[in-house]
Amino acid sequence: MSTIGIAIGATGLALILVFVWMLSLSIRKKRLEEERKQREIAYRKALEKNRQKEREERLMKAESGHIPTILYLAKEAERKNVKEALYWYNKAAELNNVTGMYGIVRISQRMREDVVLKEKARFWQLAINASEGQVSAKYEVALAYFHGRGIEKNIVKALETMQSAANEGFINAILFLGDWCQSPDNFDRKPEDAIYWYRKAAELNSSTGRMKLGLCYLEGKGIAADHSKACYWLERSAEQGNNEAMYHAAQAWIDRGSSGNAVAYIWAFLSAHFGYEPAKALRDQVGSNIGVDSVVGLQALAKPMVKKIAAGTVSKHSIIKALNKLYKRGVYIPAKGEVEEAELEDTPPEVPTDEEVPANPPEQPVQTDGLEKLDFSHSSFNKS
Repeated sequence: MSTIGIAIGATGLALILVFVWMLSLSIRKKRLEEERKQREIAYRKALEKNRQKEREERLMKAESGHIPTILYLAKEAERKNVKEALYWYNKAAELNNVTGMYGIVRISQRMREDVVLKEKARFWQLAINASEGQVSAKYEVALAYFHGRGIEKNIVKALETMQSAANEGFINAILFLGDWCQSPDNFDRKPEDAIYWYRKAAELNSSTGRMKLGLCYLEGKGIAADHSKACYWLERSAEQGNNEAMYHAAQAWIDRGSSGNAVAYIWAFLSAHFGYEPAKALRDQVGSNIGVDSVVGLQALAKPMVKKIAAGTVSKHSIIKALNKLYKRGVYIPAKGEVEEAELEDTPPEVPTDEEVPANPPEQPVQTDGLEKLDFSHSSFNKS
């Protein structure tokens, strides 16, 4: 019995020792697991801290204008936060980065219901086209800066962009700058600078540029008044079929010497015939002063002019010379070989760089000088 008891006691003791050993192993395992978890938590915290620090550095770098970092943040945000992506793409676009511009356009295509974003995207698409050499897009970009369409209004940048388009010979931009130089909304307006731009437009065969140059001579805006040169430029424009220029030419000749009203009637008649509404009242007013017989004769004289202007076959100075000869006028005509655009300076007026330029330029309708031919195929001589 004693041997069996000893054996049982030994077995029990062994079992107790095994249990204690297994318990210690379990406790040690739990402690090691806890330590591992604590290390992982500490590692994650350190990793997160490093990531946060890295992001802060990236943000600081991006805000300072570093393009690659801006684009990295934009691309990263595009997958989960579109608004943040737009912020960064917009920042890159404002730094003249084409990738940023494309980013705004791309996101706008996924958010078609956002009207404001659509307007921004339209602006940046124009900016992309301008960067690729489309001068008409450059002009539209300048207008957007002037009026704050799809971009914050920036008159200085607008003027720089507009002058760049004008220097490439884009008529709309040249005329806009001429108008801007004498606009009441331009706090630093210089009418004499308008002459430069109107002359440049006239040199490029713009009928509107010639008309506006003529009006400057007529009214003495930015240049000494000169009736002869005013009539020359107005009538050169009228020869191109500009019905408004015809109207102003008529106004310039009213009560001007013994034959002034006759010339005025011819231009008023032509202007009214080609659809310029204000000319109808002027035509009738001048007609009532010169009498029915004169009106009939002048209309007969104007018929060949109507046909040639409508057909676009008026040769340079032909009408001006005909009226000069018929009425013994002294309207200025440049001598053969003389440059019509004399006094045109080589250097354009400086663009202001003062960021405080306050302005509300008027809406500028798109001109089509040199882009479309006048079509009077549906006109009728008897209608007007």
